[in-house]
Amino acid sequence: MKKYKKWLAVFGITVFVGLAAVAGLTIYVDPFFQYHKPLPSFPYLVDNQVSMNPGLAKNMDYDSVLLGSSMTVNFNTDWFMEEMGLTTQKLSYNGAFPKDQANIMDIIFDSKQENVKAVFLGIDELNYSADINQTKFPIPEYLYDKNYANDVKYLFNKDVLLNYIFRPAVDTKDKSDWNMIYKPWWQDEHYQKALVLMYYEPAPEAEKETPADVFLPAVKENLDVNICPYIGAHPETTFYIFYPPYSILYWNDVMREKELEAVLAKYDYMTRRLLQYDNVKLYFFQNQEDIICNLNNYADYTHYHGSICKYMVECFANGNRRVTEENLEEELDKLRQLATTYDYEAIYDDWYN
Repeated sequence: MKKYKKWLAVFGITVFVGLAAVAGLTIYVDPFFQYHKPLPSFPYLVDNQVSMNPGLAKNMDYDSVLLGSSMTVNFNTDWFMEEMGLTTQKLSYNGAFPKDQANIMDIIFDSKQENVKAVFLGIDELNYSADINQTKFPIPEYLYDKNYANDVKYLFNKDVLLNYIFRPAVDTKDKSDWNMIYKPWWQDEHYQKALVLMYYEPAPEAEKETPADVFLPAVKENLDVNICPYIGAHPETTFYIFYPPYSILYWNDVMREKELEAVLAKYDYMTRRLLQYDNVKLYFFQNQEDIICNLNNYADYTHYHGSICKYMVECFANGNRRVTEENLEEELDKLRQLATTYDYEAIYDDWYN
């Protein structure tokens, strides 16, 4: 009996020491940045936006943030320092809904308070028709809350241990560049018209015109709940809000779906609503023909090359492409004219140029 108890004691101590070692290693490396900033010497793999963004928001050193969908992943955060003197943290969510932005802004402003000089927020109009509580992916609440008791899901997580501690420690080839975290897999050679058209499938043609005001109730609710409260509560922070430049193929789909006036109504409502705040600067890139009509700027019908991202940062710095209540109608009309008069069939002419 004594021998059995001794064996149980040894086994229990071994298990406890093993678990303590796993938890200690996870806390020390902290691949999701929940407890501290990255270790200078560890080759972190930063590729899990939903799990890593809350830790990055809590513990990284920054005075501005870049928020938005995959339309923001190709930004190099060094450009914000070069053009605007800002230390910017990228906190993108692929396919982000407004609720995703609200979730991360809760952590940003709770952690940094008045230290946040600027928020750069890319708005995808399509996603602002979503339910106010919808997120693109399920949220691991234990990484977003302040309850350390439920961190066991992080501290004793096989995926964290194997794929984010052991794997990068053994093979550093996937080590992330901090200024380009979440960078898409596309290389320069993937940004070409031929490849965009090869994979593009036009939207089916709708029979009836979509009413212009159909999306506005949902847009209003999302702004009311997920965006405007943060702008209003932080007048010390400048919100640089921008509409990313989808390619002309996107507008081909909008036309085929007979949603142009409904989409323009969304832009009109969102812009006028956001411009009510003195700390908002809004930028409109959707009607910039030299960008959106050149499919060599794109890897697919919406995602653009990093050079376009750099250009947008330059615009944030110098005020080019900024929209005000005075020129909004003119900018929307330019987009209306472009979308309605463009020769979409000619896109397929001279496929490889």
